[in-house]
Amino acid sequence: MKLEYKVLWFDNDPELFDSMEDEIEEMKKVISGWGFIPDVHLVTDPAKFSSWKPFSEIDLVVVDFNLDQYGQGQDFIHSIRSSEVFTEVIFYSAQAASELWDAVREKELEGVYIANKDNVIPRILMVGMHTLRKVLDLANMRGIVMAEVGDLDILLEQILILAIEGVPENVQQEVFMRFHEDATKGLTGLQQGLVDFEQAPSIDGLIALCDSDKRWSNFNRIKKRHDFLKNRSFGNYQTDVLKPRNFLAHGVPEKLDDGTLRFTHRGAAYEFNDQVSEQLRKTIIQYREAFTEIRDILA
Repeated sequence: MKLEYKVLWFDNDPELFDSMEDEIEEMKKVISGWGFIPDVHLVTDPAKFSSWKPFSEIDLVVVDFNLDQYGQGQDFIHSIRSSEVFTEVIFYSAQAASELWDAVREKELEGVYIANKDNVIPRILMVGMHTLRKVLDLANMRGIVMAEVGDLDILLEQILILAIEGVPENVQQEVFMRFHEDATKGLTGLQQGLVDFEQAPSIDGLIALCDSDKRWSNFNRIKKRHDFLKNRSFGNYQTDVLKPRNFLAHGVPEKLDDGTLRFTHRGAAYEFNDQVSEQLRKTIIQYREAFTEIRDILA
């Protein structure tokens, strides 16, 4: 799982979604407050619903019980379960809860929650929080951070390729040579690669020799001399994201009495709890949005 929380909501009545527009927006804000990106897909016909099969990208399915000419919601849920996909499902209606439970038992559906149409939003948030608690343990959070930093690396690569075209040739050579000097200081098994780069510097060669820290350093080198980028303000990506990533990836965890995990790495410590985890997710999202905006503008 990554930082998107994806909801697929199927109701054949478009007016329902129109009438709940404000509530749905508030729901998205709550999910954002958890440190996740809300990705809510509202569909009103079975073809669009089925186009998401096998539903492996969806975290929560929400289906109306009475779909009029399309049949009943339990038939669509049954089709999901028949495909051996066990995405959690909320089944809602204006009818009595007993009728919904009867439908669930009739089709022998597993992993289904019941809601009344009037309280479906609170139910979505309750099930969502329950689902996310299961993935926010230490092992999963470490995996999420690794995956997100990998995506941010790709965005920085794209920005570097686009930005290098926006500075003069002499500035390009300055960036290349300063990178070479910096990389040489930490030289390990990259001697031949750096020799080849020094003889024929290029943006592709630079990126091939970069780890996450070097991508950020090169971005800042270009930023100082790029007409558009030099006027943009950023935080410190190395401190805000890469440093916590390194602790989570390489640190040795110790559980403290209050449940906090203290990671030690290279003589330093990093304390990690639910609040720190939530803030780190929000910070990663902020950098993703900033990097994506820059990449799109430069393109």
